[in-house]
Order: sequence, then C-alpha cells, then structure tokens
Amino acid sequence: MKVYAVPIKVGLIIFPVIALLLTIPYMIRQYHKYGSIPMLRSVIVYSFVLYLLIAWFMVMLPLPSIDEVSKMTGPWTQLIPFNFIKDIANDIHISLFDVHSWIAALKSPSVYTVLFNFVLTLPFGVYLRYYFNRKWWEVLTMSFMLSLFFEVTQLSCLFGIYPRPYRLFDVDDLIVNTTGGMLGYLVTPLFSKILPSREELDAKAYTKGERVSMPRRLIADLIDFLFVSILTFFSVLTNDSLDLSILLLIFITYFIVLTMICGKTLGKFIVGIKVVSNDGKRAMPHQILIRYVTKYILYYEIFYVIFNMDNLSKLGDTGIFISILLLVTLMFIYFKTIINAFNKKAPLVYEQFSKTKHISTIKNKYKEKEEKKDE
Repeated sequence: MKVYAVPIKVGLIIFPVIALLLTIPYMIRQYHKYGSIPMLRSVIVYSFVLYLLIAWFMVMLPLPSIDEVSKMTGPWTQLIPFNFIKDIANDIHISLFDVHSWIAALKSPSVYTVLFNFVLTLPFGVYLRYYFNRKWWEVLTMSFMLSLFFEVTQLSCLFGIYPRPYRLFDVDDLIVNTTGGMLGYLVTPLFSKILPSREELDAKAYTKGERVSMPRRLIADLIDFLFVSILTFFSVLTNDSLDLSILLLIFITYFIVLTMICGKTLGKFIVGIKVVSNDGKRAMPHQILIRYVTKYILYYEIFYVIFNMDNLSKLGDTGIFISILLLVTLMFIYFKTIINAFNKKAPLVYEQFSKTKHISTIKNKYKEKEEKKDE
C-alpha cells in the first residue's frame, strides 16, 4: 500500500506549478463568462485538477529504471473480462464469522488492487455530475475514456520512453474504473446536501460579477499590454527600429480610438467590461482622451523620466528639484492607487480627472429570469 504514497506526494509537489500555469487562463475564462471568481468555484476546479494529476501519477509511478524494464518477461496485456473475480476467489478464503479472514482478504493484492481501481475514478463521476452537469451516459463514456487513456499510457511504454510496458494493460481495469465513475455519478446527490448546486454557484458568480473588481481590471490591462507589445514587436520587425511615431499611433488607435468607437479595448472585451461616464452613459470622446492621456502620463511616462534621471541631473539644482518632485508625485499616485484598490467604490486618479468608470457588460441571466417572473 505504501506504493500509492509516492504518486500522491509527487502530485502535491507538482500541483502548485500546474496551478500557477493555469491561473491566468482560468481567471480570463471566469471573468469572460461570469465577471467574477468565487472562492468555492476555484476550490472545486483546482481540486479537480489536483485529482486528475494524482490519478495519472497513480498509473505511472513509481518509475522503474529502463534497464530494469528491459529485463522484464511478463505479459503485456490481460484481455479476459472479469478475470479479477477468479483471482480473488483463488487468493482469499473468507469465513463468515471470522473477522480476521475479512481483514486478510482486504490486504490481499487481488482485492485491494480492484478496490483501488474502483475508487480511482469514483471522484471523476462526482465531479462530472456535480460541477460539469454531465448526464449518466456522458459520465459512462468519459469514465471509460479516462480509464482507456490510463491503460494506453501503460501499453505505450509510457509513450515510448521504455522498451516495453512495465505495467499490465488489463481489460478488467477498464471495467472497474468505468464502474467507479458510474458509482460516483450515483452518489453525487449526497454531496448536494452539503454543497451549493452548480446553478447556485453560477448565480452567485453572476451577481458578484456585476461589480468590476480591481483584479478583473488588471487582467484586462495585462491583455492590452501583451497585445500592444505584439503590435510594437511587429512594427519593429517591419521598420528595423522602434519608431516613436508608430508607437504613438498604436497607442492612440488601440486605446483611444477603439474605446471611442466600442467603449472597450480587446482586454476589456475579454473580461466583459467597458468604459462609460460616471452617469452610466456612453463616455464622450474628450473624456476618453483625458482618461488615457492621464493614465499614460501618470503610470508610464513618469517611469520613463525617472529611469532617465541622469539627464535631469545635468541641469543642476533644477534637475534635482524636478527629480525629487517626480518621485514624490509617483509615490503619491501609487499610494493612492493602492488605497483606492482596497476601497471598492473609490475611483482611480485618471478616472477622477476624466469622470469615467468601468461597468460590467456580462448579463446576469439568473437576475433576468427573476425579473421576468416578477413581471
């Protein structure tokens, strides 16, 4: 039984890396669909990823050496259905009133291996029904396909790494794993008594997404930054140098013109937000101009000047005074930005100047249903 501890430990070690790689795509997906990322939903999704990771490691680990595998002479496959029943009957001898015989039976490899394969996919059926709302035949199919993937992993010599399979491709594993997935489907209603339904999770997410959070805005800014960086990169390739006039044209077209026309940039579209005036109406062109010019100067241009303070120092006392003034201004701006980030209703500096704000563009379908019922 100790052999199962190795995959669990490895899975727990590797999971943080996988979770980190998935975080940004996961956040983008959640913001795009719901406008928010409720904690319970995240726990469910990431626990599902952790479960699949450990389940796969259970199939692969521990890894033997290539030399050890090359010396193996056992069979590659076991294609007789329900052969495990025969193995159990031959290995164990149970006396109805002898508790020790039952304990000995559970410790038998032919028994606990079957139980392990049964339990391995039971959570899979629970996740599929509870969170993904899959029907019984979908759970049946997907449980079989997951088990088949595990068995093919073994039969393919870990996708060609080993000269021959170091574990047996067993048709009984397909049967037991698929049965385990179906049992998970059947017992899922027990979890619904202590956990909110998928519909309740979605309704809460939509309600929470009606407010535009700071992380949501930061994800939009990150997408915009990446997209502008790509455009800038291609402009450098075509011109063999960074032309400031082209960079300015990209900034004006992407941020100002696009927002004037659509009310949003690509990043804002992906996370489901747009810029409007403080009264909720369409932002006027001069407001958008003030918003992005102020934002650019406050959050980008000051950095450029500070990193080039050597040039300011050549101006003597005047340059030193300007440098100190810029540093104090930068500290004030970012201190106020941090304070406003924690104060959910406080606008940022450039929003105060332009009298604009963000609103969510994602429709709360559950709220719309309730409103229709009230009518």
